[in-house]
Amino acid sequence: MPYGDENFSAYERLLAEINRQRPAFTVHCGDIKGGGVPPTEAFLKQVHGWFDALEGAAIYTPGDNEWTDVHRASNGSQDPAVWLAKVRAEYFSAERSMGRAPIPLVTQRRERGFEKFVENARWTRGGVVFATVHVVGSNNNNSPEIPGAVAEFRGREAANAAWVRATFAEARATGAAGVAFFFQAQPFAQSAGIAGRVSGFKNFLDVMEAEAVAWKKPVLLVNADEHRYRLEIGMPFEMGGEVRANVTRLATFGAGDIHAVKVTVDAGSSQVFLCGPLLVPGNALPVLPRAKKASEAK
Repeated sequence: MPYGDENFSAYERLLAEINRQRPAFTVHCGDIKGGGVPPTEAFLKQVHGWFDALEGAAIYTPGDNEWTDVHRASNGSQDPAVWLAKVRAEYFSAERSMGRAPIPLVTQRRERGFEKFVENARWTRGGVVFATVHVVGSNNNNSPEIPGAVAEFRGREAANAAWVRATFAEARATGAAGVAFFFQAQPFAQSAGIAGRVSGFKNFLDVMEAEAVAWKKPVLLVNADEHRYRLEIGMPFEMGGEVRANVTRLATFGAGDIHAVKVTVDAGSSQVFLCGPLLVPGNALPVLPRAKKASEAK
């Protein structure tokens, strides 16, 4: 969000409501524009201005609409690599958040061999380690039909795996109560009724699940891309897989539903992460997942 200038006013109301709530920090999980809207450098700067209008710290992780999908004809058949570079230059030039009260971040530029992945960031607050990880829709850019896409995907896939492992290692070293990750993609195939793990997300899910199981303490995974609020406390990583009781999945609003999610962190609680919707007064009510009937539940 926002998807189109018709949503700008609602988006600004959302930013005002976030400021009223005064959170410790705010995270945007990618897709700052609609997939069929051609990218411009001016709009990247406009979004940056919105982030800096937040009174606290603002952290952002890229979505596929910003760069992966600009090859589409509706976007002028542009080069995704060019726009990925522009996104990195605009939002990730320094190791600190955006917003009026920026906080320092540890980024992957410090890791040998992964210096260009400046968008992967980590910070600690209230006894919990938080991290962004650059995983995007459109199969995570694992798209053989787009020149250069698979090579880009493989490099970022390796960086993301290393970053997930390093984040859990930091949590173990500091005795953290929980770990939270933010990313744009919806990588869980079972949400679409598909078995197994989609190719662009398989390694990410394999590493995340293995680390979460070994960690044992609470893990929060926050993603966008579905555009609908979703909260699953205890979840399998694929259809028919074992439910991981220590993993909570939180999906954000998006597209025309201009609202947010709110997470209360309590390191002294056994659950650590208490999550729910943050609805914005004056904005259209959101679309919520339909509750399953007893006859549909499995």
